Amino acid sequence: MYDARAVANYVLERAWEAGYDLTQIDIQKICYFLHGHHLVEHGAPLISTEFEAWDYGPVQRVLRGSFKKFGDQPIRELASAFDPIRRVKRELPKISDNAAIDTIEKHLPLYLDVPSFELVEMTHQPGTPWSQTMEDAKVRVNVGMRIENQTIAERFEGIIE
Repeated sequence: MYDARAVANYVLERAWEAGYDLTQIDIQKICYFLHGHHLVEHGAPLISTEFEAWDYGPVQRVLRGSFKKFGDQPIRELASAFDPIRRVKRELPKISDNAAIDTIEKHLPLYLDVPSFELVEMTHQPGTPWSQTMEDAKVRVNVGMRIENQTIAERFEGIIE
C-alpha cells in the first residue's frame, strides 16, 4: 500500500509524459479508480488510506491538501510530504511494487481521455461505493464519510476492459 500522494505523483508523471494535463478532480477520480482496480484484481488496497465521500465523489483528503492551490487549473507540480522534525518538505518514495505498477500502467490509459465531469458522473451512479456511502450515512453515523475498501471491491464501477 502506498501514500495517496505517491500514487498521484506516479499518475501525474505518466500523464505528463503522454501529454495530458490533470486537475484536482481528475487526479482524485483516477487514483480512486486505480485503487478499485487494484482491490478487485489483487485483493489488496493500492492506497493506504480510505477514500471519503465528498460532494464531487471519492476524495483522498491528503491529495486535496497537496493540490488545492491549483483550484480548477491543471496540476503543475508533484506532491511532497512535510517533515515536522526538520520542518522541511521531503520527496515521497517512488512506487516500486510490481503489482502496483502493473495496475497503474494497465488501467491509467483508460481514464486519461475521460473528461472530468464524466469521471464524477461514473462515481455518482446509483449503487456505486460513493452513492452507497452517502445513502448509508442517512441512517447511521460514518465519521469522515469513509468509503470502505470492501464496499469498493464489491461495487466497483470503473472501466473494465
